[in-house]
Amino acid sequence: MKEYSLRKLLIKLLALFSVARGYNLAMLALAQYMASLFIFSNGKNHLEILFDKNLNFIILASLLSVAAGYIINNFYDLEKDAIQRPLRNYIERFISQGFKLNTYLFLNALALLAALMVSWRVMIFFGFYQFLVWFYSHKVNRIVLINNLYSVMLTVFPFFALFLYYENYSPIIFFHAAFLFLLLLCMDIVKDLTTSTADVIYNYRTLPVVYGEKKTKQVLLPLMFITAALSVFMWDNSATGYMRYFFLFTSILLVLMMIPVWTGRSKTAFKIIYLIFKLLIGFGIFNMIFIDLNPLDLQNII
Repeated sequence: MKEYSLRKLLIKLLALFSVARGYNLAMLALAQYMASLFIFSNGKNHLEILFDKNLNFIILASLLSVAAGYIINNFYDLEKDAIQRPLRNYIERFISQGFKLNTYLFLNALALLAALMVSWRVMIFFGFYQFLVWFYSHKVNRIVLINNLYSVMLTVFPFFALFLYYENYSPIIFFHAAFLFLLLLCMDIVKDLTTSTADVIYNYRTLPVVYGEKKTKQVLLPLMFITAALSVFMWDNSATGYMRYFFLFTSILLVLMMIPVWTGRSKTAFKIIYLIFKLLIGFGIFNMIFIDLNPLDLQNII
C-alpha cells in the first residue's frame, strides 16, 4: 500500500514537473544568472553577484511566475495538447484541473512574496507580469501574429527585471535583447508550423491556420534574415568579447536554415528546425561566459 502511494506521488510530481516545464525553468534560471554575471553587472565581482540577496529573490520571483504561467497555459490548452503531445498529456492528466489552478495561485502568491523581499516596486512589477501571462492564456493566444509577439515579449520580460535592477543602459544590452527577441519570434513561428493540425481543430488563429504555410514562410524567412544580419553586427561589435564567434556561427546557421524552412513540408521537418532553434538558444546561454572572458584579467571570475 505504501509502495503504491509512493509511486502515485512520484507520478504526480513528474506530472507537475511536466506541466510547469521544469527544463525550461532550469534554462531560464541559468540564463538569468549568466546574463547578470556577464551582461548586466558591468564588471562587478562574480561571487558578490551570485550572493546578492535581491538578485536571488528577483530570479526566484521570475521562476515562480513563469512556472505559474506554464500551469495556467496548460489549464487552457489541455485538449489541444492531447492531440499535439499525447504522451506528455497522458502524464499531465494525473493531476486534476483543480489542483493546477490551486498551484497556479499558490506559485503566484509565493512569487509576489519573494518580490516583496526586494521592494514593493518589484512586487508590482511581477504582479503586472502575472496579469500579462494570464491575459495571454485567456485571450491573446488565439489572435493571429499578436500571439507570437506577445508570447515572445513574455519570455523576455523577466530579463527586463534584471535590466531595471542593474540600471545598465549600455547599447549592447539593447542589441542583445533585440537579438533574443527576434530569435525567439522565429522559433515561435516555427512552432506554429508544427502544431497547425491541433490549432485548426481548436480554433487557434495562428499564422499557418489563417494564412497558410506558404505565407507563414514568407513572414518567417525575412525575420530569419534580419536576425542573421543582426548576428553579423553583433559579431563585429567588440563589446561581445569572444561571444562574437557565437554570433558569427548563428548568422551562418540561420542563412543555411532558410533553405529547409522554405522547402520543408512535413511536421517532422519543422520539428527538427524547431529543435535546432532551441539548441541554438541553449548554446547562446552557455556562450555568455565568453563576453567577459579575458585571459589577462581572470580575477573577476572569483
